[in-house]
Amino acid sequence: MPKQKIAAWLVHIYTASGGIVGMFALYFAAQGEPRYAFFLLGIAMLIDGTDGILARKVGVRRVLPNFDGAMIDNVIDVLTYVWVPVFIMASQNLLPHVLWTAVPIIAALYAYGQTNMKTDDAFFLGFPSYWNGIALYLFWLQPQPVVAVLMVVIPGILSFIPTRYLYPSKNPLFSKTNWILSLIWAALIAYMLTQEQPNSWLILISLSYPIFYLVSSFYVDWSIRRGKGFAT
Repeated sequence: MPKQKIAAWLVHIYTASGGIVGMFALYFAAQGEPRYAFFLLGIAMLIDGTDGILARKVGVRRVLPNFDGAMIDNVIDVLTYVWVPVFIMASQNLLPHVLWTAVPIIAALYAYGQTNMKTDDAFFLGFPSYWNGIALYLFWLQPQPVVAVLMVVIPGILSFIPTRYLYPSKNPLFSKTNWILSLIWAALIAYMLTQEQPNSWLILISLSYPIFYLVSSFYVDWSIRRGKGFAT
């Protein structure tokens, strides 16, 4: 087998490993070990954020035109960004009633049902189903019921609004800043997951990256709608 095909299959195996990690995350969530589950979801997120870069570098679409790694990626994403986090929300009673978990489920199914969920100019269209992060902060903050509901309802509504969200691994806009801040954020999250109850100030500080991501995404979308545009 040519070296290019071997490299392409290795990239697909790397992508598929995210599914194995996600399955173990579900196992730990079912065992009542949400911290281990969140740690594994973080690893799955790292794989998801880097496999596309490797795929484009190797040229997997050209080398293996009859095998679609993007389909595998979507299947794994639904597991690690939606089903496992929603299961944690339900099993850990992070929402006032289990019926509220219908919000992220419906929102995510709508998001993944869109043919242009990932646009041609390298944006996510609508809230990109980061329910793993929402579940994590629900777990840590244990907010009042009204706040907990808003933490799923607001992103749920944003899933139906065709706003552009940055796609750091493909879109160059704010890419370097996003990668630097996301790596710092990931290291801080990993550290806090080693603790039974992390310091509340560290939790609040860690929110700075998600806030930056949302603000920069809204700014880019607003600028494009205003006709200023960005080179992508």
